Amino acid sequence: MELALTEGSVIELDASQKRYCNLISYLPIPVWQIDARPAERIFDRLKASSIGDLGTYLDEHPELVDLASEVLRVFAVNDEAIQLFGGKHCSEFLGPVRYLFAGTPGSARRVMQAHASGARNHVEELEVKTFDGRLIDVLLLMTFPVPGERLDTTILMMIDNTARLEAEAKLRSVEADFSHAARLSTLGEMTTSIAHEIKQPLSAILMNAQTSLRYLRKAEPNLEKAEQLTSRIVECAQRASDIIGRIQDMAGKRAPTNTLLDFNDVVEQCLVFLRHESEEKDVVIKARLQPNLPLISGDRIQLQQVIVNLIVNSIQAMKAAPQTRREIHVETSLGETGQVAFSIRDTGTGIPIDHLAHIFDGFFTTKEGGLGIGLAICQSIAKAHGGTVTAANHPEGGALFRFSIPTESTARVNNSAFAKYPTPEILPN
Repeated sequence: MELALTEGSVIELDASQKRYCNLISYLPIPVWQIDARPAERIFDRLKASSIGDLGTYLDEHPELVDLASEVLRVFAVNDEAIQLFGGKHCSEFLGPVRYLFAGTPGSARRVMQAHASGARNHVEELEVKTFDGRLIDVLLLMTFPVPGERLDTTILMMIDNTARLEAEAKLRSVEADFSHAARLSTLGEMTTSIAHEIKQPLSAILMNAQTSLRYLRKAEPNLEKAEQLTSRIVECAQRASDIIGRIQDMAGKRAPTNTLLDFNDVVEQCLVFLRHESEEKDVVIKARLQPNLPLISGDRIQLQQVIVNLIVNSIQAMKAAPQTRREIHVETSLGETGQVAFSIRDTGTGIPIDHLAHIFDGFFTTKEGGLGIGLAICQSIAKAHGGTVTAANHPEGGALFRFSIPTESTARVNNSAFAKYPTPEILPN
């Protein structure tokens, strides 16, 4: 009777193993099965040696990662894995795991650290070299064994990300085109103001130059006065150059570049840029910028595009308002959640209630001849920087917009919290 039970148990175990193997074989994604026992032996030796900080130890002994990549061995793959890597037979895949991580330096180390930390899973994006010479982008998913399961097997899966990343790259390119078009549209609306802004320093240069010539043509040239006037010419030329530089920055098309920025400085540059536009429309801009704000990380031109767009919209929203009531209040502040915020309130008629739900939709506009992409691009830029743009009506009248993004330190903490599961940046629609 005891022998029958034992034979029955063996048969049941064998059937269970066959079901497991069949499940792995027919999964619709590439799967590798890896013998995890050598890793457990390495970790046991490290613990016995009282190695507390594995990261520091690996910095001092990088050869340990190479050793682990050699002794950890693949013992089974499914057909999807063979197809992904352009292989011909499963025997090509059996052996040391190093080929899995050869395309992305550092990935083997991250996997090793995740396993040693007791993590159940590890997820990251990486580039792998296939057997037929291709480099492909994949999403790596690993499940490590825990007590109570098969302690000898780590499951590794890969999902081909190539098509998705190509689609995202095209999406980013299209969005960059829309963003550029929105900037050009804004500049087009400000043509008169821009021309006046440039004309002022040029007129001053002409006047100072003519006066300087008169002093130099006298019987006794007044060199001191001529020098003073020449200094003014240099100052005006620099001012004109700065104005043209700001216009070129707004009109140019280039890839975003994230740097550490003073948020108040970004806002102040926008106010200078729009000074004549507001004066021409009889709009008074009152600014209250909170001092000593933490630095932010972002693309200066994109952030200025959001702020300029919001201010221009507010200026245009007050066309019908009496001249004595055309005011824009802008503020910067630091929120409790570690975000800096730019808020803008105008004294116009506000946003119609039925428009509030659609104001950030692409191609939604109430302006004659408007593209309807300005606010949609603003929201996209804000999200790409980890922030938000919101719209509401102020209780005392007028529209209220709030643009907030994380400080550099907050963004760094948030990024490190998700460092184990990096995902590509996906710009919103």
